[in-house]
Amino acid sequence: MSKPEEAAELVASALAALDRLEPVIRDETALFKAGKVREALGLAITKNAAAQDYTRCLETLKTNAIAIGRFQPEGLDALRDRHEAFSGLMSLNLAVVATARTVSEGLLRDLADAVGKNATPKTYRRDGIDRKPGTAPLALSKVS
Repeated sequence: MSKPEEAAELVASALAALDRLEPVIRDETALFKAGKVREALGLAITKNAAAQDYTRCLETLKTNAIAIGRFQPEGLDALRDRHEAFSGLMSLNLAVVATARTVSEGLLRDLADAVGKNATPKTYRRDGIDRKPGTAPLALSKVS
């Protein structure tokens, strides 16, 4: 990068990529919080594409850090501020996604235990105390 215009263009493209990514992350977080897992998962393709664009911009910025520092293009401070705010948004998103995953796994485990109780006979030891048999694997069909 040898021109100030190139530096400004790079910063502008990073801001544009962030403009595309932030709303998707906000929507995904809100959907997971509301328990709308299927809708949230439907944003995956859009989120991945926007995240890849933003990551590419950040990598290019890092590669050209010396030129960016020298030219100090317009929007650089705004990009820093927005990136910092975005990091907080991502932390919240990751926490919400992790919680949704944990809840989903717990529900599936409980379902497998309930199905397993009805599918296997109760057994008794010599002293008459019943022991819980192992839970059989649970298979789910995604066909609607």
